[in-house]
Amino acid sequence: MLLYNDYTDRELATVNYISQGLQDKQLCVYASVDAYDTSHLSKISCQIKDYEENIIKRNLIIVNLKPFYGSALAGDLTPFEEFYIQLQQELKHRDGRNGVLIVADCADNLFRDKNFDQCNIVEKWWQDAYMKWLQQQDQARAQNQDHIINVICPHSGSLLSKHPYEQHKHQLSHNHSIIIDTAGHVLTRYATAYKGETVQVAQSPSCVSSSKEELPIRVLVAEPDPDLQQMYSLWLSSMGFKEIVITNGGKNCLDEVMRSADVDKNETDGFDIIILDTHLKDIPCIEVAKEIANRKPDQQIIFTSTIPSDIIRQDIESVGIKNNKGILTKPFRFSDLISLIGKNIRNQ
Repeated sequence: MLLYNDYTDRELATVNYISQGLQDKQLCVYASVDAYDTSHLSKISCQIKDYEENIIKRNLIIVNLKPFYGSALAGDLTPFEEFYIQLQQELKHRDGRNGVLIVADCADNLFRDKNFDQCNIVEKWWQDAYMKWLQQQDQARAQNQDHIINVICPHSGSLLSKHPYEQHKHQLSHNHSIIIDTAGHVLTRYATAYKGETVQVAQSPSCVSSSKEELPIRVLVAEPDPDLQQMYSLWLSSMGFKEIVITNGGKNCLDEVMRSADVDKNETDGFDIIILDTHLKDIPCIEVAKEIANRKPDQQIIFTSTIPSDIIRQDIESVGIKNNKGILTKPFRFSDLISLIGKNIRNQ
């Protein structure tokens, strides 16, 4: 969920995201209700390097969401389902593994026009589609053809404090994994508690503060997805944690556990929380968790996965790991993760 200040701010953010995506050789999709407007596209296109060339090479795809908007008003999501199928076909013809970036504003237009129920339906569809993409990554990784999918849904931050929009902002934010503004700040409406103290995070772009309270919590994350690594770093940093270490594999994770234990054996004896993804590419996640538990039986571990939690729980129990503190199924809201971290630290 991308909160923008005004329409010019939204256009600039769209251009910046697409330009960066093209530079990173991602497939970029601009799906907009305004895509039918030639004057709007002219303003967008003149700011994107090699716009026409990228259109011809299908590195950039423009989707007119005007018909989608009309269908959504009638409760018909058929055009969205057709779009999903078309994008899947597009990915089959691309060799690279650089990922997909989608900027889609249909829900934003529905929300601004006070079609709140329809907006919620569309946003939920995007979350469900994103869940399908994540679940398909398991099979794609086995074929070495996985594509990272990022969906950016812009929304007017200035409307969220006005009537009647403020009555629906909770549901709006609930349908997104993370909230950012056009300046790159990570935002949330939620607060997290640590040992009885509440640390409040900015609620809107105008409330972002450069000062933050440092929490004496050390977090180690093992996550193979580069985009999610960046999100973890941004989000956990915004919460003010004392130390955040991001690794991309099981070996690096175990190395960090050993290094931290050696350095801090007379102090905290390592990390307070370790977050392990189940799709580590070098060492199976369960083996990593078992090795950590053998070295430090009381280590707090949170698992993340696209695999159903009951299957992960069975795997954990089968190797005798007793101290896991939760399983988050992707996509999850970072507020849920932060709440789980706070709960686990308080229960130590």
